[in-house]
Amino acid sequence: MSIQVVRLLAAAPLPMTVAVALGLLSALWLGLFCTASIRAALAMAGASAGGAMLSVCDALSRLAEARRVRHILARRGFDPRVFDAMARSRCQRDAALHAARQAGCIDKAKAHYRSRGFAWYHLLPQGTTNAPWRLLAPRFLKGSFLAFRRPRRPRP
Repeated sequence: MSIQVVRLLAAAPLPMTVAVALGLLSALWLGLFCTASIRAALAMAGASAGGAMLSVCDALSRLAEARRVRHILARRGFDPRVFDAMARSRCQRDAALHAARQAGCIDKAKAHYRSRGFAWYHLLPQGTTNAPWRLLAPRFLKGSFLAFRRPRRPRP
């Protein structure tokens, strides 16, 4: 169990940090508002706990993507197209870098992302500064939470 948590933290540090922060915030809301109003306490704690659960689901999806990318890198070696496909958000880039670290091509992957203009402070997904409603688009939500779907069958 603890090894899986470490793998989850390594593949998706940002979602797991958000999940822990929201979990602590949930406990804080429960402690602060429980004496004043139980309804307010449950509402605020429930919202924070729900956000924490979404972050954990995102982290699980990133872990599945890291496994998939690691298998691709093991078969083909370093391929910039793989890293271009994983460049939409910070969480995807972290998962791709984790897979590259495991496959032994972390330096090439970091150099590739650096050459594309990504830095450590680029936290939001691409395009959300111009159109923040893209965070609610079905394509973004499907990519964020359903990346662990079953792979396609191999071609004969």
